[in-house]
Amino acid sequence: MRIIEKFIEGKKADQALCEDKLLITEDFIAVVDGVTAKSSRTWDGKTGGIAAAEAICKAIELFPADISCENAITNLTKAVSFLYDENEEPGSAAAGVIILSRFRKEIWSVGDCCCIINGTKHLHEKTLDLILSAERCAFLENAVKNGATEEELLKNDIGRDHIMPKLKAQHKYANTVCELGFGVINGSAVPERFIVTYKVHEGDTIILASDGYPHLRDTLEESESLLKKELTENPLCYKTYKSTKGLREGSTSFDDRTYIKLIL
Repeated sequence: MRIIEKFIEGKKADQALCEDKLLITEDFIAVVDGVTAKSSRTWDGKTGGIAAAEAICKAIELFPADISCENAITNLTKAVSFLYDENEEPGSAAAGVIILSRFRKEIWSVGDCCCIINGTKHLHEKTLDLILSAERCAFLENAVKNGATEEELLKNDIGRDHIMPKLKAQHKYANTVCELGFGVINGSAVPERFIVTYKVHEGDTIILASDGYPHLRDTLEESESLLKKELTENPLCYKTYKSTKGLREGSTSFDDRTYIKLIL
């Protein structure tokens, strides 16, 4: 297994606030994307996204090389469940994850992290995010038509405010088998339908990434270049690329981002 390039950067200047994690061991490579906090609940001063991502990384470090996908996801779920008090409902601490198992020659994904295998891209977008992105962007487009400037909206994203109640309520769909359901590592059991697996082989070129790249490409340079172009031309992320959030004051991007490319 040969790593070609890797990169991780938080959206804020203080990299300690980055909710993405990149883990590389002898047997596993994992990109972990902590879910952006929707509440003020913290763990020793850390957001739920950071706390969940760290718990997941610690659990993977203890995996036996031959662990199965099913047992791996079960163990990660247990690791995050330990973050909650006895009477606390899962949800405040959560993360998506994509893992390459060297022994199994498999990629396992829960959530919206993505991958490219030999040039074929695999995105794992949540239906709910697509719906809320469209709603936010329509709200912002209407505001602009009625005289609001993009500069004003960058300082006060009323589109994000508009969908925030639904963002806060989306945890009810986490690991729930229904039309808007989605998978996430949050302490509750992940249904099989939300666990995506890919078989890979020696010599395959593989890219694992979090969803911080609006246009994921075969090289880090091109992925970064397209991100910078988007942030320059569409900082609110409501035009060519639509998101539930845009660039905020004091941030360098709309989201944390992680990218690793390797040959198995």
